[in-house]
Amino acid sequence: MKEERNKKSTISKFTNVILNILIGIFSVILVISIYMGFQIKILKNDYSNFFGYTFFETQTGSMRDEINPGDWIVVKITKDVEIKDVVTYKQDDDFITHRIIEVYKGTYVTKGDANNTKDEPIDESQIIGKVVKVLPNFGIIRKTIFNQEVILALIIVIFAFN
Repeated sequence: MKEERNKKSTISKFTNVILNILIGIFSVILVISIYMGFQIKILKNDYSNFFGYTFFETQTGSMRDEINPGDWIVVKITKDVEIKDVVTYKQDDDFITHRIIEVYKGTYVTKGDANNTKDEPIDESQIIGKVVKVLPNFGIIRKTIFNQEVILALIIVIFAFN
């Protein structure tokens, strides 16, 4: 009998630890998303600045294999870029992430790794920064986690285990 209670207690402790970890991860993602939304929607910034870094979700396959649609990229906000760096820049109302292939006196020529043609030259002022990290499929994970049904299910599970 005592052995059975110990087993249930161990399982309960393990479940609580896992739930606490998931709540922590969920909370961090939520805080970052709220902070980014505040900077973009309330402060009307073009992109968020999170301690010198910003995040973008890739929409196209122009950098396929290295960066795929649905991946999130972490971009260090900087103008210090060179040939072969993957950079994010703003052109009109779009943010584009491509590799620098040529440099000419303050202008840069970029090209998507999966594209056949070069892009039009861009000015240094258009560059947001260089990609320092790719979070594969994070856009899909974020959309799933912040789905209303998933949030409701998480709340129910938390209350059920407590």
